[in-house]
Amino acid sequence: MGTLTSGVKKLAKQKQEISKIRRLSEKQFKKAKFTSRKYSSTLTSLEKRVNSSRIQIEDFSQTLNQKIAQLESVQRLKKSAQERLDFETQNKEQLESEIDFSNTEEEKQGTLSRIRIIMGVIDETKNEIKQRASMEKKLTQIIDDVSNSKSKISHKIKKNLESKPELVNLVKNSKNKLETTAKKYTSSKLREDLTKTKLAKISSELSELLRKRAKAKARAEAKAKLKKAKARAEAKAKLKKAKAKPKKAKAKPKKAKAKPKKAKAKPKKAKAKPKKAKAKPKKAKAKKKNRR
Repeated sequence: MGTLTSGVKKLAKQKQEISKIRRLSEKQFKKAKFTSRKYSSTLTSLEKRVNSSRIQIEDFSQTLNQKIAQLESVQRLKKSAQERLDFETQNKEQLESEIDFSNTEEEKQGTLSRIRIIMGVIDETKNEIKQRASMEKKLTQIIDDVSNSKSKISHKIKKNLESKPELVNLVKNSKNKLETTAKKYTSSKLREDLTKTKLAKISSELSELLRKRAKAKARAEAKAKLKKAKARAEAKAKLKKAKAKPKKAKAKPKKAKAKPKKAKAKPKKAKAKPKKAKAKPKKAKAKKKNRR
C-alpha cells in the first residue's frame, strides 16, 4: 500500500514536470512552425512576384519591340515624306522661276498649272508629315512609359533577387529549428503519454487495493455490527430471562400443591394399618378366651 502510494505520488510529480516540459516544447514547436511557414510563404510569394514580374517584363519587351518597330516605320515614312516635300518644294521654286522666262501665255499657264499640282502634293505631304510627327510623338511617349515600367519591374526583380539568398537561409534555418523542436515535442509527448499510462495503471491498482480494503473494512464493520447486534440480542434475552424468573417462582406453589396429594395418599396406607391393628385385638380376645 505504502509502495503504491509513494509510486503514485512520484509518478504524479514526474508527470507534472514532464507536462511542463511538453507544454514548453509544444510552444517552441508552434512558434518554429509559424516562423517556418511565414518564411516559406514569404519566399514562395517572392518567387511568384519575380516570375510574375518576369512575365510582365516579357510582355513589356514585346510591346516595346512592337512600338519601336512602329516608331521606326513612322520615322522612315516621315523622312520619306520630308524628302518628297523638299523635292516638290524645289520643283515649285524652279517652276516659279521659269514663269518669268515663258515665251507665250500658253507656256506660262502650263507652268502655273504644274505649280498648282505641285502645291497640292506639297500640302498633302505636309499633312502626312504632320500625322507622322503626331504618331511619332505618341509612340515615343508609349515607348518611354513602357521602358520606365520595364525598368521599375527590373529594379524590383533585382531587389527581390538580392533579398532571396537571405530569405532562403532563413527558411532553411527555420526548417531545421522546426525539425529540432518537433523531435523534442514528440519525445516529451511520448514521455508524458507513457507516464500517464503508468500513473493510470498504478492508480488503478491503488484504487483496486483501496476498494478491496474498503470492502474488507465494510465486511469487518458489518461483522462487528452483527456481533454487537448479537450481543445486544443476548443481553435482551438475558434481561427477559431475568424478568421472567418471578413467574417461575409463582409456578412452584403449584408443584407444592401437587405434593399434598401424595401426602393424602399416605394416610390411606396408614388407615390400612389400623385394620391390621384391629385384627390383632381379635387374637388378643382369642387369647383371653383361652385364658379363661
